[in-house]
Parts: sequence; structure tokens; C-alpha cells
Amino acid sequence: MNSPALVQSPPARSALTFWIHAQFTLIGVTTVLLGPLLPALAAQWGMQDLQKGYLLFGQYAGSVVGSLLSTRVLPRWGFNRVCTAAMLILCSGLEIFMLSSWQVGVAGIFLCGLGMALAIAASNLGVAESNPGRAASALSLLNFSWGIGAVAFPFLVGTILRSVPLSRLVPAVGLLPLVFAIRFALYAKSSHASAEKRAINTAPLTPWQPLPFVLIASLAFLYVGTECALGGWIASYARDFAPVSAASAAMAPSAFWAALLAGRALAPLALRYRGELTVYRLGLITAFAGTTLFLSAQNVPLLLIGAAIAGFGLAALFPITAAVMSRDLGERGNRFGGFFFATGNLGGAIIPFLVGAISSQTHSLRTGMALALVVMALMLGMSLVFSPRLAFAPPEPA
Repeated sequence: MNSPALVQSPPARSALTFWIHAQFTLIGVTTVLLGPLLPALAAQWGMQDLQKGYLLFGQYAGSVVGSLLSTRVLPRWGFNRVCTAAMLILCSGLEIFMLSSWQVGVAGIFLCGLGMALAIAASNLGVAESNPGRAASALSLLNFSWGIGAVAFPFLVGTILRSVPLSRLVPAVGLLPLVFAIRFALYAKSSHASAEKRAINTAPLTPWQPLPFVLIASLAFLYVGTECALGGWIASYARDFAPVSAASAAMAPSAFWAALLAGRALAPLALRYRGELTVYRLGLITAFAGTTLFLSAQNVPLLLIGAAIAGFGLAALFPITAAVMSRDLGERGNRFGGFFFATGNLGGAIIPFLVGAISSQTHSLRTGMALALVVMALMLGMSLVFSPRLAFAPPEPA
């Protein structure tokens, strides 16, 4: 993609970087929007668990379609136009969401997933390619911005709903993407956007080597599935843990996500002193140790400490994986990057489902969640065996 629209003068590039990070904070909010609102939506629309499942599936389906669609539109439209379209789609989805019934809500949340996936693919690829010497650090900070919105919104939504009706809250949030759409549309009209499009259309392609992409897409599948499995099931496991109160159970996912957020803020510092492969392996070992502690804990403090250690260990894995993908694909990134993100979304659906299926068969959620340990061990093994085939970078320049 030749650093989509980010190859600019330093002031212009700094301004655009600010808007990309701000956009990612908003995407963090809208990614987790449905979860905290489901109880209020169920009461308003009279939904049972099946209807709630349709809403969750709608967002997931939209994200897969959006990731795949990005492989077609990024080479043709360029970064700014894709982000403009993504924010308009997200705005439309949020405004449609609360119009009448849960059926309409499914259509709205599908559009939200579609818009978010387009923006996520374009932003990750753009930031990685515009920071070739420090892609993993730049992506860690980008995903840290996502985490600010994702972690803050669940804490704020209860207070907000006491004074703002649900029918007004979601449409109000829906106006925010419009601001970003206007900003990216203005960037798209600049001469830099035209130069970007010409560069995309004329860039020479190196011979295609499918194995690195298959390996890195597999790592994305396994990582996103692990993160979603731990983040999604950790509260249920804590509730089933006899000594833990309901309030303490609610703290477990907070400890996990807060530590993951802190880890992404600190990842750039670690990558100055250690190469990506070393940080990746140490992160997996740390997450494995934290998950083991969590699953074997016999008291509340150890349970929460284990959850936090697991989140901290996972923090740098996805940014490093995306950075390696960008280097391995090179100028093909804008054509195949969407498949990388779609594969990750599939992992986020399948592995948490398998945790639940194993738990149902064995009548033990601990046994189900042990699947995360198996997956992390597989990822570590892949990093040991296949690392020569993947473009892990050395320590980044200060």
C-alpha cells in the first residue's frame, strides 16, 4: 500500500496519526458496545437468549465480510477513502440499530461490524507499512488506543444509562463516526491521496510465497481465538469458583483487559531492547503461566493475579503478528491483509465455542479453558519451528 496517505510532511503525518488513533478509540467503544447494552436491549425488545445470539452473530458476520471486502477496496480506493466509507457505514449501522426491533437491530449491528472491520484492516496495514522500522511498536500503540475505548466504555455505560435513555445513547454515539468520515474525506481529496492511488496501482509485485502467509494467518487465528476465549469465559469461570463472590467474578475480566492494555502501552519499550521473536515467545510463556495460575488458583487474589498476568503476556502478540504479516506480504498487503483479519475473526468465533463445547461434554469449565493452554503451546511451537520462514524484526531503533 506504500504507506497509505501517511507518507506526508511531519506535521501532516502527525495530524493524520492522531485521527487514526482517535478512530481506533471509537472502534474500541463500538466493538464492545453490544455486550454492556444487552441486558437493557433484552428488556426493551423482549429478547430471549436466542435473539441475543443473533445480534452477536450479526456483528461477527459483518466483521468477516468487512475484512474480506477490504482486500478488494483497499487496492482501488486507498487508505483514506476506505476509512471514509468505513465510518459512514458504522454511522449508518448505529443509527439503524435502535429504530424499531431486534430484527432491525441485527441489520444495524451487521453494518457496524462491516464498517469496523474495514477501518481496522486499513488502519493496521497503513500504520504497519508507514513504520517499517518499528511496525510492532506502532501497532501496539494503535491497539492501545483501541483498548482505551474498549476498557472504558463498559465502566461508563451504567452511569450514562441512568441519565440518557438507550434510544438516545446509541444514535448519539452514531454521530461520532460522521466526524471521522468528514476528516478522512478531506484527506482523501488531497494530492497525497492521488499519489497514493497511483502508487498502489503501479507497485511491482514480488513472486508469491504462500507458506509465510498461511503460517501468519494461522497464528492470527490461534491468537484471536485465545484472547476471545480467555476474555469471554474468564468471568464465567470465576463465578463457578466457589470462594469468589459475584463482585469478585466481575473483576476478573477487568484485570485481564486492563493488564492487556497496560502491556500494549509498554510493548514499544520492550521492543527497543529485544527482537520481535523474543518478545513474542516471552509473551506466550508469560500468558501460559498466568493462565495456569488462574486455572489452579484456590483464592481470589491468585485468581485475579493470574488473569492479569495472562492479559499482560498476550498484549504484544497481535501487534507483532500484524507487523510480521505486513513485512511478509510486502506490497501484497493491501490485497491479502483482509484475509489475515478475517482468519483472526474466525478464530475468535471458533475457539471460544470449542471451550464451551468441551466444558459441556466434561462438565468442567476448567477443562474447557485448558484449551487455551494447548493453543498457546501450539503457537510457541510454531514460533520455534517456523520462525526462519517469518519476517520477525530485530530490536527497534530508539
